This record gives sequence, C-alpha cells and structure tokens, in this order.
Amino acid sequence: MKIFGNIGRAIKNINAGKILTKATGIAALGLVAYDAHSIGKLQADLYSSEKDAKSAAYYLNNSMYSTNMSKVQEAVKDASYRMELDSTWKRFFNEGIGYVKGFTSMLIEHVVPLGLGLGTLLTKGKTAKFCAGGLGIYAIYEFMKNFFGWGTPGGPIK
Repeated sequence: MKIFGNIGRAIKNINAGKILTKATGIAALGLVAYDAHSIGKLQADLYSSEKDAKSAAYYLNNSMYSTNMSKVQEAVKDASYRMELDSTWKRFFNEGIGYVKGFTSMLIEHVVPLGLGLGTLLTKGKTAKFCAGGLGIYAIYEFMKNFFGWGTPGGPIK
C-alpha cells in the first residue's frame, strides 16, 4: 500500500499545464523539422542533378567541337569528358549544398510555428502559454486553409 501512496503523491505533484505546453512546443518543432528534412532531401537531389547535367553538357560540348585537328587535344577533351562522367565528389558536395538550401528554406517558410515552438520550450509561465495558444490558433488557421480551402484564392467550392 505504501507504493500506491508514493505513486499517488507523485501524480499530484505533476503540473499538467506545463507538460501540455512543452509537449505542444515539441510537437510543433518536430513537425517543422520533419518538413525541413524532407524538403532538404528533395532539394539535395534536384540541385546536384542540375549541376551534374550542366557540367556534363559543358564537357560534352567541349569534347565534340575542336578549333583545330589535333589528335592530342581531342584525346585530352575526351578524357576530361569521361572523367567528368565518372566523378562523384562534385555530386557529394552539391548534395550537401542542396540539402542546406532546402532545409533552411523550409525553416524560413515555417518561421511562425518555429518561433512559437521555441517560445514554448525556452520560456516559462504566461509567455510559454501564450506561445502554445498561438500554436493552437496557427494550427486551426492552417487546417481551415488547407482542408477546407478557406482564405485561398478561389476559396472553397460552393
């Protein structure tokens, strides 16, 4: 029976408002991070593919056209084109650049929930509750806009 008494006292000391506020902030930051990571992966592939295509087109064009009839220059140009097609180190760096661009663009796009989520986690008292309330209002707004089409050009179908 003493165990149940200790559990009961521990449960009574829990502040549900603080837990709910912090959980709201964690959920908001988790959703923002999930979106940012997803777009970062897509942007990494897109950016590196575009750079690879431009680079391969340049070296192909360079190897196809010559200003003179030198066999040595032709061999050097062909070798540079083959080396460009086989290189993977440029794609590695371009994927990193693309990921950072995509990740940061989504953080900027989701600046309101990011700021409010950080506000709920890093502040105490009324400020944290205000930020959690702001997250709730923002979530309702986004739901109405995206699910029902309210507030978007054309609006809901009537």
